[in-house]
Amino acid sequence: MELTDKNYETLIKTNDRPVLIDFYSPTCGPCRILMQLIDERLKAYGEQNGVEILKCNVAQNPKLTTAFKIESVPFTIAVLPGGKLKYHEIGLKNETYYFELIDKLAGKGSFFSRLFT
Repeated sequence: MELTDKNYETLIKTNDRPVLIDFYSPTCGPCRILMQLIDERLKAYGEQNGVEILKCNVAQNPKLTTAFKIESVPFTIAVLPGGKLKYHEIGLKNETYYFELIDKLAGKGSFFSRLFT
């Protein structure tokens, strides 16, 4: 789902579960790789684990871009219920990082630790 300046209050402020936001630009190569990963795998994994995954186009949403002080993309950040910000990262990380981040937000052990227990 796309996070915008207009729907921020509804999607973030009133949400009772953790939200992972990907701030991106459609002209950014690493952003396109992360958006594909989100669409193909992360969104479904997040839904299964009670974590909402949202994308925000920085060029189309200047208020959010300014509020979150986005200077480089891709930029990911987690917003916990109550509005606490955690786990902000600049740049594209490996796929495992995002799955383990969803696990943390869901209050679970890491994906790999669950495979071997």
